[in-house]
Amino acid sequence: MTEELFELEKETKNINKPMTKWARVIVETDEKNPKTLALITNEDCESVAGVRVRVKPVY
Repeated sequence: MTEELFELEKETKNINKPMTKWARVIVETDEKNPKTLALITNEDCESVAGVRVRVKPVY
């Protein structure tokens, strides 16, 4: 994990506000022909083998 990602995770740990203005989140590789690693919507979350996606519920 990069230092920037680690810091962002720490800063956002206690956020409990739902995300808005997005229909879905696509996580992909940074290549000329990117490969999708995960796709996240309000109803579902799918990822390739070897990638773990954690979703935090809004309380």
